[in-house]
Parts: sequence; structure tokens; C-alpha cells
Amino acid sequence: MTLDLSGPPRPWPDGLVRRFAVAQARALDRPGCWGTPPPQGDPALLERLAELFSAPPGRTVVTAGVRQFAGAWAGRTRTALVERPGFADIAKVLSGAAAVRALTWEELPGAARGAGEPVTFWVTSPARNPDGRSLDGADRAALSALAAAGHQVVVNQVYRWFAPPEDPPAGCWSVTSLAKLCGGGSRLGWAVLPEGERPPPSLSACGPATAWQRAWAGFLDAPTLAALRASCVEPTLEARRVFTGRLGDLLGWRFAGAGMSLTLHWRGASEERVTALFAEHGLKVGPGSAFDAREGSVRLAFSGVDAHEAAQAAERVARPAAEADGELRPAGGSPARPAHGGS
Repeated sequence: MTLDLSGPPRPWPDGLVRRFAVAQARALDRPGCWGTPPPQGDPALLERLAELFSAPPGRTVVTAGVRQFAGAWAGRTRTALVERPGFADIAKVLSGAAAVRALTWEELPGAARGAGEPVTFWVTSPARNPDGRSLDGADRAALSALAAAGHQVVVNQVYRWFAPPEDPPAGCWSVTSLAKLCGGGSRLGWAVLPEGERPPPSLSACGPATAWQRAWAGFLDAPTLAALRASCVEPTLEARRVFTGRLGDLLGWRFAGAGMSLTLHWRGASEERVTALFAEHGLKVGPGSAFDAREGSVRLAFSGVDAHEAAQAAERVARPAAEADGELRPAGGSPARPAHGGS
């Protein structure tokens, strides 16, 4: 049996599916459900976001998700500096209206020096895909300093569900969505503006249909959020913990980062070779190139397996690791002892 480590969404429990259907039906029964949504979003949804996520109503704009936000943002500055590694599609979207460069977090502050105009900086935290990295105190201070210097800093918090709550650094925009909690088809997100900022015209009324916003406003509450976390987040985190723990036992590997994903890198190999070799061992993995990772990298995400399957996956990874003679290792980590394979 092939184990899917490519990151498919976890299915909802039947009870939540039925509850959403009720919320959707009620939204369709309300007058004005097919009217144009207000510029910053439906009031009922904004109220719910404030209640559940402390999203300040006056500074929150409903969107259709992070990628849609990036499309609306594109062109706000003539240059955009995006993180490496990171979701490569963001750079593609922004490049439609800006010159885009991909840099590591450590390189970003220096890249702003000498810029004669504001520049966009785009980073993802907490638990960034693909390596699970989160901003530390020094990173946050550097981003706040960039914002104070007049640059536009966007912190993508789409993986917030897999880490402790984290406010964006002072002066920075934050953008998030329900995609990694509820599935990409949820097509609902929101952006929070820094103090003193106004929404750009491109973000005005760019959220999903009024009926859709109202359906989510009626569906989301504290018990529903707890049920989604229990069904869609905790099993993924547990699977990652089991996988990394088992490989620690088998190979002495230590993994940096947290969240739902991690990256493995095989020095000197092509992405195609690494992907094919894992497939031979019954593992479906994601391409590292989708996240601007180094050649020979693959991304593993744990939303498609349970804890037992994660342990099996670790044992299957240990076999090609033995063949790689130390060249296959976690990105940001290294084996503590030579690999000898797994059972």
C-alpha cells in the first residue's frame, strides 16, 4: 500500500459536514444573500473572526485565501522579496506586477539596504511549509524594523493551526485562511492590517460571495473549532511526531521546525530521482521545487496518514537512507550516526 505524504486534506467527520449544510441552508434563507459583500466582509463573519481569532474588526478584510490576497497585493510595490524556501506559487503570483527575488530569512534585511522606495517582504510563520520553521525573536525584530523603515511586510499565517498562537511582528500585515484547517476548497481567509494602514482598493470586496461568508459565520464557533482541531490538526501533528521519533530511533536523525510538514534533502541527487526512489518504497511525497527548496529535496506532509502509518513511513524512509550512505538527511538537521536501514 502506498502511504500518502503529499499532504491531502483530512476529511471532516460526518457530524461537521451535516452542521455545515445546516449553516449553508440558513445563510441562503437570509435576505440579501446574493448581494455584493461589503468592502471589508460580511459583518456577521467579521464579528465571528473577532470572537474566535481576535481579528480586529476595523483592521480585518475578508479574502478568498492567501493566494487570492497575493494577487490583490501584486503591484503594491515594484519589488517583492519572498522567502526561500517557501510556497513557489506566491512568487509567481506577485511576479505578475513586481520584480520578485527569493531569499532566505537571513538575507532579507540586508536586501532592503539602499532601496530607494518601499519593498514588499513576504514570509510565512508559524510552522512554515515546507520545513516547519517559525520566526524567532531576532527574526521578528528584523521584520518590525523593516516595517518601521516604510517597507511592506506580509506574514502569511496559514499554518497557524499547527502551532501556538502568534501575533505578527509590530507594523506587519498578516494574512491567513482556513485552507490548512478545513481544506483548500473552503476558499475563505482574512488579512489584518497594521495600525494606521488602510485597505488598498484591490482588496475591497474581494472576499467570497455573501452567502458563503454567512454560511461560515453560522458554522464557526468554539465547539466547531475544537472539533476541527481534534479531527484535522491533532492527528497530523501526532503523525509527524511519530514519524520523526521513529527516524530518531532508527537513524539518529533530529528534525528542526514543527507543524504539518518537513523537508528531506538528498545531496547530489535530482528531485525526480528522490521522488521515484520513495515511490519504489511505497511513499508518495511532494516535490521540493514546489517550495523553492534545493535540488534533491522533497516535502513530506502528514495530513494523509495516521500515527501507525507514519511509523511505517519512517521505516520505509530508513531503507533508501541506508542506500544514500549519509547523503539523505533532514533539511536543517543531520544524522547523529551513520544510517543502517530499518525493518
